[in-house]
Amino acid sequence: MQTFLENIITLLPEGGLYYLLISAIALLESIVLAGLLVPGSTLVVLAGFLAAHGKGEATSIAIAAFAGALLGDMISYLLGSRFGTRLMHSKPFKKHLGLIRKAELFFCGHGGKSLFLGRFTGPLRGSIPFVAGCTGMLPGTFARNTLLSCILWGIAYPALGYLGAASWQKVQLLTGQFSLLLATLVVLFIANSLFWKKLFPRIVKRTGSLWARLTAAWQSFLGRPGITALSDRFPRLWTFAADRFCLKKGSGLYLTCGFAFSALFAGLFFWLLNSFALVSRIDQQIYTLLGQLHHPLADRLMLLASSLANLPALLIFCGLLLLWLVLNNRDFSAAILLVGMGGGELLVLLGKVLFHRLRPLPFFAQLQPTSASFPSGHAFSALLLVGLLAYYLLGPLRYWQSRLTMIILLSFVALVVGLSRCYLGLHWFSDIVAGYLLAATWLTFLLTTLEVRRRFTGEFPWRSGWQPLHLSARQRHTIMALAGCAALYAMAHYLLRQLGLL
Repeated sequence: MQTFLENIITLLPEGGLYYLLISAIALLESIVLAGLLVPGSTLVVLAGFLAAHGKGEATSIAIAAFAGALLGDMISYLLGSRFGTRLMHSKPFKKHLGLIRKAELFFCGHGGKSLFLGRFTGPLRGSIPFVAGCTGMLPGTFARNTLLSCILWGIAYPALGYLGAASWQKVQLLTGQFSLLLATLVVLFIANSLFWKKLFPRIVKRTGSLWARLTAAWQSFLGRPGITALSDRFPRLWTFAADRFCLKKGSGLYLTCGFAFSALFAGLFFWLLNSFALVSRIDQQIYTLLGQLHHPLADRLMLLASSLANLPALLIFCGLLLLWLVLNNRDFSAAILLVGMGGGELLVLLGKVLFHRLRPLPFFAQLQPTSASFPSGHAFSALLLVGLLAYYLLGPLRYWQSRLTMIILLSFVALVVGLSRCYLGLHWFSDIVAGYLLAATWLTFLLTTLEVRRRFTGEFPWRSGWQPLHLSARQRHTIMALAGCAALYAMAHYLLRQLGLL
């Protein structure tokens, strides 16, 4: 951990420039709307944390944070008093009108005290002074209330980070490195959950809006005289190109988008290959940091997580999933599972042969893999299997809450498998990232094939509606229950052997 902090500290400026940076961060967070883009409070807490490790002086950090916060509140107040009505009708403010309305309600409910309370109320931090200016609050009343809040904020937030650093050191001394690893897993789970709950829906919404704009622009483009003449001159070429963006054809837009995402992930994979000079330094730093987090209980936990993507465990998982697909007459999905997992293993093997990257020195003498390091086969297989499993379960799970929970849990398992490989010293961090990118490329191709077939079965030369098995629901459930018990016993026996308990 100390090495990691030293690496962060070396990237930051020195002396007065460092305090000026803290002041600028506090200022930006206090300005209306700009504060939504700058996590000022978090960074000020981090500055207090670093002060406990020798970066900067705590009193100077508190003064810099106070000065920036006060100046930012004054700017927001002046913007509201001078240009409030005009700004409220501008495009950026219309997008966040709901936040401004919440600030107005908060201000109406608390009056002058809202300036004090709003300073400690997340997104409203920069909006309350703006609303105070819009409503014509007297400058003296505003200055009195905001001055007190900025003083307390400037002291409290750096102190929170400073005390947190002391607690962090006590945790290391009292409970060993297992607490740090547990905290890492908790942060990883929370970040993964926030991505699927908050960020991913926004990405989908923005994508829908962008798609509507692109559709309108495309229709306008097609209506140009030059484009019309081109389509008349080369009808076959034009028909082929147009079919690639048609929603009525199985080989149309869905296939084009699938290949586009595959190309994106493949591009990121090759970018990683061309950035080994930078990546190698990051790999070494993470390897050194993880070497300090070992604890007997954490070692077993990570060994267990890594074993979930070993070949015997994968065969058990895939066998159970394959049986479920066959019993439900999902023959094409079963074929994709076999081709996807088998072809994926060949892709990883080809990558290891081509790049032949040496592995880091394992932290445990009994773990001595013989294959090359790049890309990580465990990270690849974990992401590929949970991706296919999530797709297959989207149909049976009817409620979106169940689907979201399933996606969060499965993606977290894939992330923990990758973390375990780094923790055990079996892979560099970039090996894990490469494994995920390669799996995403292959998974996108497989899911595109499944989705195109599901939506447009009639265009492809395979039979649809074929049901070789005619079993009742009770029979299928009985078979799956027996197979599940057998798989659970086999998995438990294998994992206990891996942990040396058998």
